[in-house]
Amino acid sequence: MKLSFVILNFNREKELLQTLEKTQQLMAGKSGFEIIVVDNASADHSVVSVKKNFPSVRLIERKTNSGIAGWNDGFEAAKGEYMIVLDDDSNIESGLDEAIKVLDEHLDTGILALNVTGGAFPTDYLIHMQDNIDFIGCGAIIRKEVFNKIGGFAEWLFIYTHEWEYAIRCLNAGYKIKYFEDCHVTHRTSNINRTSKRLKVFSIRNEMAIVYKFFSAQDRAKYVARVYLNNLKSIYHYGISSIPWYYMALKEFLKLRKSLEHTPVSREVQDFYSKSCWSTRRFFKII
Repeated sequence: MKLSFVILNFNREKELLQTLEKTQQLMAGKSGFEIIVVDNASADHSVVSVKKNFPSVRLIERKTNSGIAGWNDGFEAAKGEYMIVLDDDSNIESGLDEAIKVLDEHLDTGILALNVTGGAFPTDYLIHMQDNIDFIGCGAIIRKEVFNKIGGFAEWLFIYTHEWEYAIRCLNAGYKIKYFEDCHVTHRTSNINRTSKRLKVFSIRNEMAIVYKFFSAQDRAKYVARVYLNNLKSIYHYGISSIPWYYMALKEFLKLRKSLEHTPVSREVQDFYSKSCWSTRRFFKII
């Protein structure tokens, strides 16, 4: 089998059904693919609706919500050579065949980041076919070979920035990550389960934790500080009332780091990561 669409859902029945409808329309008349939905213990009617309206879809029902690690159940079950990663509120509009051709021709590319529009994290700032650290979990293609080699998304992150954690392991395993602008993904961005506070607290905590876990012992303190200080700049955007979020994020990081095993990546990968991610770049000229 060539393709496995792996869609993670949590309490977004309406959006999920729309994603499935659009995915089936995209693949109409084609073979050699499967659609897998991993339901992260939804409390709505998502599971019932998928069974009723899309009986050909492979449905994995989780008993507990493990956040982004729920995708791993779908990755494990996937039979395709390439896993197309989608959120319950995102779908590919066009360019899939061209994206697959790129992966067929570039065997060292482990992850292909797609052109995501909409949502908090569009990818239009990336450069076509350039090596990078960025991909968005609502629109990317991962080789099943990569999953078999390095495993899945990190459960300890729960949500947000899991792509950077996965990217650093992917690069350290010898694969490349490239951006392909000609495959378009629409992220409709449901407001269900999304708040600015949740986004900032988890993102800051996780970005700091990634650096703490994967950077060398002599460098990680400096880069952890950069991540926190650079994120403080967003107070200007969110307003003074958001200041407690940053304290909460720091507190959560300090608690999380106690359980993290230090597994430093190569110097080459660390340097590439630090230059590619905005939050690990120099904080003005101070640090």
